[in-house]
Amino acid sequence: MSNKTPNMPSLGSFFLKNPGLYFKGMKNQLKQGVPMDLLSLMGDFIKKTKKADLSPTQLVANFTAGFPVEFLLAFDVWPGFPESSACTAGMCEITQPLIEHAEGMGYSRDLCAYMKTSVGAFDKGYPLDFGGSPVADMYFGTNGVCDTHAKWFENEARKHGRPYFAIDVPCVVSGSDDARREIDYDYIVAQLHELIKFLEKQTGKKFDQEKFMSIIAKSQECNRLYLEFFKYRQRMPAAEYFVFMRVFMFGVFAQWDQDAAIKYYQGVLKKMEKRYAQAPEKVGQPEKYRLMWEGITLWYGTDFYKEMAKKGAHVVYELYTESSAFRKRKTSTLDETLRQMAVEFTSATYVLDQERRIPFMEQKIKEYSIDGVILHANMSCRPSAAGLQDVKTAIEKDMKIPVLILTCDMIDPRAFSEAQVRTRIDAFIEMMEENQIQKQKQILSGGTGQWQTINR
Repeated sequence: MSNKTPNMPSLGSFFLKNPGLYFKGMKNQLKQGVPMDLLSLMGDFIKKTKKADLSPTQLVANFTAGFPVEFLLAFDVWPGFPESSACTAGMCEITQPLIEHAEGMGYSRDLCAYMKTSVGAFDKGYPLDFGGSPVADMYFGTNGVCDTHAKWFENEARKHGRPYFAIDVPCVVSGSDDARREIDYDYIVAQLHELIKFLEKQTGKKFDQEKFMSIIAKSQECNRLYLEFFKYRQRMPAAEYFVFMRVFMFGVFAQWDQDAAIKYYQGVLKKMEKRYAQAPEKVGQPEKYRLMWEGITLWYGTDFYKEMAKKGAHVVYELYTESSAFRKRKTSTLDETLRQMAVEFTSATYVLDQERRIPFMEQKIKEYSIDGVILHANMSCRPSAAGLQDVKTAIEKDMKIPVLILTCDMIDPRAFSEAQVRTRIDAFIEMMEENQIQKQKQILSGGTGQWQTINR
């Protein structure tokens, strides 16, 4: 039985108190260009989270990125995802005052801006649509993606007097052998069994293995369909670009309505198949330069990506969006599923060690015909930005394409200098153009006697 009281303000009351902020946020949301069916899918999550918050009987759990949400669904616990609200606030371009408010509460500028946006929005009484989040009945975290997230939710649980469960994922470092990995898998599997016991205690329900496996099957199908779309991004022109993909991944990441997400992804794939069959040249935009982006997106930076697109530079692949698909392999038993979860915790593209990260990226460069790579040195997420100079050096040497390290922040616009970034991007595009010219000259010198067109 839930012991919470409804705590999130309504969008209507927020509008009455903050009409200027409301219209600013809505205006910036509209310029994202998110398709209506995808916008509707996201709106459904917000609507149902509000309903769960109002219900006196519905248990709500807030979880961090990377946490296996299927366990919550198996116990009929509503999955609240505060990070998504922070991202929404980023797209509304209203995060800076919220971050500064949290820093005024004592949080360091060096800490995760997702966390500070959420903390600031809650303290200021913002609704879910503008960065707020409910006080949950229980909190779940993991350091598998981010150490700060685990501490963020531990602190929230302590502040609100709620139970908290954390999954500790060992850091996979270069030089780890198979024996070391098996020990790590055993450690994670043991924690997943403890998670089941924890949920049984908190909900008063027994774990239904058959129900859980049914949810896992849907999760795996949702992930399969989501990853299928990436094949269309390998096409020229690509099916969609980064600004779309960073929202497209929400259904597979939050998993609040698996049936709706599966239906949505099926529909998108059917549309892509039809569009490429009828007029493939009209699917995307003119692509002069195909880019890879490593790191979290700039949620406030829609105009930045649009400016690059005007120059013919499009992000056609990101490790960030692919990493949201955890369930890449079908499983048929509980033991097999838990073991595979342990493998996925330690092998997601977002947490690869350098020995696997660089070869993985170089393979993707080939698959997506990448002309240049942008590495986001994220001020809010220092661990994800670690080792980028080594990545840059290796890719430039092995793949012979330009690599740019861009120091910004995923959601804090204070770290984004438009003039400086514009200058660096212009220089980066010039390097890609020169690189293409040199490749053309190499083709010409191959003895054909004529210029050949690179496959575009």
